Amino acid sequence: MSVGEVVETVKYVVREGLRGGRAYYGLLLGLLVMAVYGVYVWVGVQHAPIFLRSEQGGLVLTGMSDSVPWGLYISFFVFWVGVAAAGIMFALGAYVFNHPGFRKIAVLGEVQAVAALIVVLLLIIADMGRPLRAMVLMPLLPNFPRSMLGWDFVVITGYLVINLVGYLYTVGRYREDRSLSARFLVPFVIVAAPIAIGIHTVTAFISQALTARPYWNTALLAPRYVATAFASGPALLLLVLLLAERSVKGFRVDWDVYRKTIFVTTGALIVGLYFTFSEVQELLWYTTEPFKKAQLEVLLLGRAAAWLSLLFWLWIALGVAAVILALIPSVRSTRGGVAFIALLTVIAVIGEKTLTIVLPSYIPDSLGQIRPYTPTPVEIVVTIGIHAIGFLIYAILAKPAIRAIMTHYKGASH
Repeated sequence: MSVGEVVETVKYVVREGLRGGRAYYGLLLGLLVMAVYGVYVWVGVQHAPIFLRSEQGGLVLTGMSDSVPWGLYISFFVFWVGVAAAGIMFALGAYVFNHPGFRKIAVLGEVQAVAALIVVLLLIIADMGRPLRAMVLMPLLPNFPRSMLGWDFVVITGYLVINLVGYLYTVGRYREDRSLSARFLVPFVIVAAPIAIGIHTVTAFISQALTARPYWNTALLAPRYVATAFASGPALLLLVLLLAERSVKGFRVDWDVYRKTIFVTTGALIVGLYFTFSEVQELLWYTTEPFKKAQLEVLLLGRAAAWLSLLFWLWIALGVAAVILALIPSVRSTRGGVAFIALLTVIAVIGEKTLTIVLPSYIPDSLGQIRPYTPTPVEIVVTIGIHAIGFLIYAILAKPAIRAIMTHYKGASH
């Protein structure tokens, strides 16, 4: 694409993304209000020592401490990295296996990846406390080749750029009713696929590198991250596709896309549940690491944090329920059934991949002390605000993408 074509595509995205009916504007307004309030709390309250010259403010207003330095922000960071990584599944179905149904909606996988990665980066900024200090250090990158955090920054921002380029290229071609060029798609998939797996793998490697946290010292951590990502990411996109079919007149998705995606999410759930069972069996049966056993009590029995154990068992219960429902033909063969299975899958993986992965490694701490963690209202509001920004971007990018798809495919279901 030429510079002029990129500019025209950006104008098209802005114009179509901000155009709609009352329901659409109501959605955007609601998300905007939540986003603004979340940013206000983060800037005005969490940064009160800087902006208000107040002694009350900063990360002390969160539930985190020296013993529990990662909380709600990093927990959802882990979840959304997985959602972003799983977007490549639709690109593989479209451009590697040349499935016409996946080819039609693959650009929405790129929309989801962009929105998810923006949420990821904002959650990291919120967790830093004073992000400007990190910005000063970024040009130096003194330990980059040896630092997993450096590699994580590279793969996340790289994957964000790749998906933005893919989104603009696809929307630009489709809005002019032109097919996608193989000269773009082949290198796009070759580069994007390994980076998609890499962003979640490197995220797991960051935890594995912390030798003082025995709960994370397992070779199954990275495969478990990737497995459940391939359940939650596609499931979330299925919900978006079903919502788009109900909201946008003339937009239809090939039923085979729903059918094959449910098979993928079900297989990923089974693998994720199996990995969870394998890790729990190791902790219960033969580990000689006392901290691991103590952390297992926190996770399974609710020691010092009953709500954390509830999240873990929610993952097991809803994950098994989603698998069972997906195996029933009469359930998975209807749009309502697909929506219910997808919703169960997303909630189950939120239970598995957020606080239940992060917190048990910190409770008890390396000295054996029990220091419970519970998110504070400040953390919850900031996290909701960041998610509102992500969904706002998702809506604004998805609408022109759907319009471009309909232009190219003339609204037909193929």
